[in-house]
Amino acid sequence: MPRIQPINPRYRRIYQALSGPDLAVSESAGMTLEDLGLGSAEASRGDLVFGTYSPQGLERALRAYGLFQRVEERVGPLELRVVSTDPYRPRIILWSRRFYVPVADLDLRRTTGAEVGLGGALAATPLLYVDSLLLQNPGRAFDWNRPPLPGQNHPGLKLAGHILDVLLLMARRIGTEALALTPSTFAAACVYDRRFLFVDGAAQGRFLALRQAGRHLPRWLHAWAVELHCMRDEHGEAVAFKPSPMVSPLSSRLGLHFDANAWDDALQLDARRQLALDEETLQRRFPWERMPPGPPPERVAELLGYDPLAPVVAH
Repeated sequence: MPRIQPINPRYRRIYQALSGPDLAVSESAGMTLEDLGLGSAEASRGDLVFGTYSPQGLERALRAYGLFQRVEERVGPLELRVVSTDPYRPRIILWSRRFYVPVADLDLRRTTGAEVGLGGALAATPLLYVDSLLLQNPGRAFDWNRPPLPGQNHPGLKLAGHILDVLLLMARRIGTEALALTPSTFAAACVYDRRFLFVDGAAQGRFLALRQAGRHLPRWLHAWAVELHCMRDEHGEAVAFKPSPMVSPLSSRLGLHFDANAWDDALQLDARRQLALDEETLQRRFPWERMPPGPPPERVAELLGYDPLAPVVAH
C-alpha cells in the first residue's frame, strides 16, 4: 500500500488533552467551566455537531490546535460560523471580518463505506465525509510564483495539511473509522495524496500515471495540463482525471482494503500506462486570461510559446 503521511504528533497530543466538556460546553460571560459545572453547562447532545461539538467547543479546539491563530495571521480577524440545521450535516465557516467572505468553508456529514465504494463487511463502516472544502486568502493576489490552479479564485491559505489533520482527529473523535472525500480536480487530488488513497485501485493507478507524466512540470502547470485534457496515452487519446472517492483510514481493518491483492493489482495495471504531455494542445488551450499580468518565467514561456508582442489580454 502506498504510504500515508501520519497525523502531526503535536496535534495528537492536543487531541488527547481536549475533553468532552471542553468541546460540548457553551461559554457564559463571567463564568468558568468549573463555576458552571458539567451537569448544567453541557448542551443537549441532539443540538451538538455530531453529538460532540458546540460552536464554542469547535472554536476552542481550533484555537488549541493553533489553526484559528494561523488563519488570522494571514487574513486578519475571524468569526466562526456553524450552520447545523442537521447536526450530522454541519457547515463550518471561518468568516473574514476584513474581507467579508469565507476563508475556510467546509460541508461535512456522516456516511458509510457503501457510499464511497467499499463492499462486504466494510460497507457499513462509519465515515466522516467532506462534501466540500474551500480554503482561500482573498487578501493575496496571484503572481507568477504562485499562479492560479484550476478552480481557484484566490490563492490558498497553505494550511490544507493542517486542516486535514484536524479533520482526521475529528473523525476519530466522533467514532468514525476514516475521513473520506472526492476530489473534483487533479490539483485537489494532489493536495490530498499525502493523506488519502483512492478507494478504487484503478483510480489510484490512473492518478499515479498522470502524476508521473507531468513530473517535469511546475505543479500548477501540471494541474492545468490535466484539466485541459492535454495528457495523451500511447494511442494519442486524451486521458482525463475522473473524480473518484478517496479515504484516509483510521482503523486497521479499513487499512486492509488497501493491502488487498485486488486493489494493488488494479493500481499496478493503470500506473504502468505511459502518458505524455501534448504541448501543442496545451499552448492552444492555455487560459492566459486567468493568469497574472506580465511575462511568465522563461521556462514556462518557452513551453507555452509565449509571445511578448501578442496583444495583451485584459485581466
